Amino acid sequence: MSKPLLPTEAASIFCGGILSPDRLDHPEGVCVDPRDGALWCGGEGGQLYRIEADGSSARQLACTGGFALGICMDRRHRLYLCDLQHRCVVVFDDQGKELTRLQGVDGDESLQIPNYPVLSADEGFLYVSDTRRSGGPGIWRFDLETGDCQLWMRETCFSANGLALAPDGKALYLVESHLPGVSRIPILKSGEAGTKETVLSLPEDEPDGLAFAPDGSLWISIYNPTRIYRWHPDSGVLDLIIEDDSTDFIHHATNIAFRNANELFCANLGAWHITQIDLKGLS
Repeated sequence: MSKPLLPTEAASIFCGGILSPDRLDHPEGVCVDPRDGALWCGGEGGQLYRIEADGSSARQLACTGGFALGICMDRRHRLYLCDLQHRCVVVFDDQGKELTRLQGVDGDESLQIPNYPVLSADEGFLYVSDTRRSGGPGIWRFDLETGDCQLWMRETCFSANGLALAPDGKALYLVESHLPGVSRIPILKSGEAGTKETVLSLPEDEPDGLAFAPDGSLWISIYNPTRIYRWHPDSGVLDLIIEDDSTDFIHHATNIAFRNANELFCANLGAWHITQIDLKGLS
């Protein structure tokens, strides 16, 4: 393994911590509010937290009583929170009011472990990965206008996890944690799923989260061991960006989110905080 491009010191605790009054309950998902740069994340008790843009404080606005996983926000400032225990996606407004729950049923299939939500480019659809331990499918799609849903991608997945929409909106990238690696699923003109193909193998890692950077590179967070990669889809070059053997700052990294080209945030299922990673040292 090559040396990381950033020192561990580039990572710091942004908000929370085991002794902090703003201690977060093992956050798994994180997203950025485009209005003011605030962060949203969940907790293992089903909490929905809003973190101030400067990291100075966190507020719990809601709680499902379940187990919160991935989270995303749309342009109307609605939040989509995957809930492991309730087997659904809970939709909130930005005041923490629950609006609805998206339950996945398609014939004999039902949504088992909603892990991560991602919106289509026009935000008409919500795609949700389903982490079935038995190696089943796949990815669900919810029509946010009609409420219809379908098991959109039915191919076998090896622990479907993080999702990211390609910058051109024409494909989904999916972490398969037990493959282990990243797959690409084309979104066909008909709206159907194309054939899944493995684009990146990570035989020494257990990947979890994905996020595209502003420059089009795909970043992959690794649950175990604790590290983060950058992958360039055009060239296939894989860079090790940072790792934290001590797990003081990055501890079982799950989902990641960019606020801009120089700031990456990481949720830590093994800890009580959100990590901020300063990327200016890469330029």
